This record gives sequence, structure tokens and C-alpha cells, in this order.
Amino acid sequence: MSEENELTGPVSADLAGLEGILGGKASVRVLRYPHETEPDEEGNTTEWHCDIVVVDDMPAPGFSTYATIGARELPTNVTTPEGRQIRSEFVTVGRTEHRAMADVLDACALAVATGSIHVAPGAVIPNAVGLVDSGRRCEHLVLSPPFLWPDLEVVDESGGADGTGPLLTRLQAVPITTAEMSAIVKEGADALFEKLDTADADVTNPDRPSVV
Repeated sequence: MSEENELTGPVSADLAGLEGILGGKASVRVLRYPHETEPDEEGNTTEWHCDIVVVDDMPAPGFSTYATIGARELPTNVTTPEGRQIRSEFVTVGRTEHRAMADVLDACALAVATGSIHVAPGAVIPNAVGLVDSGRRCEHLVLSPPFLWPDLEVVDESGGADGTGPLLTRLQAVPITTAEMSAIVKEGADALFEKLDTADADVTNPDRPSVV
């Protein structure tokens, strides 16, 4: 859980690259989730944190967008064909009253920190929703290129001030059911997204019916 029980402000975090979801909104807040690494061989641990930006009424009234800041600092062990490191930030959406989606995004960062997922479109994060918001039909997440925010910066190739740093991508975390997770294993993520699109499934609703 985050350090605060309620959304905090004013915003002092670096929001570069998120201009496409801010849209001049006044109700932008940041939640900080403190973490500590597992002890190394000498028993030493390192403190780190994941910040979650919360933007209400985005992408539409009644909905809220959640985006990580700082997940890019976590190594993904994924590179371009040329050998350049790829780092990722995460974004998702939920009904404004469903604040647990901030915890869900923190679970994405934790999955990267522990090396438990291959960070790429189509990757599944098992039980990422179930662990923090039990009882939902959609207990898991699948990562996808963002598709709800047409103005969001999805790829940043600048590599920091000197241009030599990692390539940054943003991935959308989409809640899915256990049956849908099994379908991804059998048929791939693209096939599932086709089914979601055909069924006009509400991916903002973690209690929606399964499409498989």
C-alpha cells in the first residue's frame, strides 16, 4: 500500500512525457509506494519507491488514469536488436471510485523489480489484481501498447540528457480473467485483444464477463 491513505498533492514529481494524459487537469495527484529490495549476499537491502500519478476525468468523465513515474529505473533485461536497453513505465485506467487501480500499477513495478516478467507487449502478470483487490473477475494483467490516450507519449528515444540512456516505452496494464490468461498461453495476446474488441468489452471494468 502507499504511504498515504488518500491522494496527496501538490504534484512535485517529474511528469515529462505524460502531457498527453494531463490535459490541463487541476486534479492531478501522486501516490508514493515505498519498497525495499531483498537482502543481498551480505544482508544489505536498498530502499526504492514507485510513484503513481492519478489523473481524474481522464480519458473521460467518471474515469481516472493511473501512470507510474520512476519504473524506468528498474532494469527489464530487454534490449533493442542493436543492444540498447529498453525500460518501461505503466499506465492503466479505471472508474474514478475504483482507487485500487493505483495499487495494481504498483504491482506491475514490483513484478519488474523482482524479475518475474518479461516486460513486453503481450506479457502477463498473474494475480496482479487479485493480490491487491481480491474478488474481482479479472484477477490478472496483460501488457499492451496504450490504446486509450491518443496523445500519450508511448516511446521516448531521447535516452536522457545525453541521448545515451535506455529507450523508454509505456505499456498499458489491462485486467483479464483466468480463462483469458489461459487463452493467451494457447493463442497469443493479439487473439485475445481481437476477442475483447469484437465483444466490445469494457476493459475499465475488472468485474466484466470473460470473453472466452
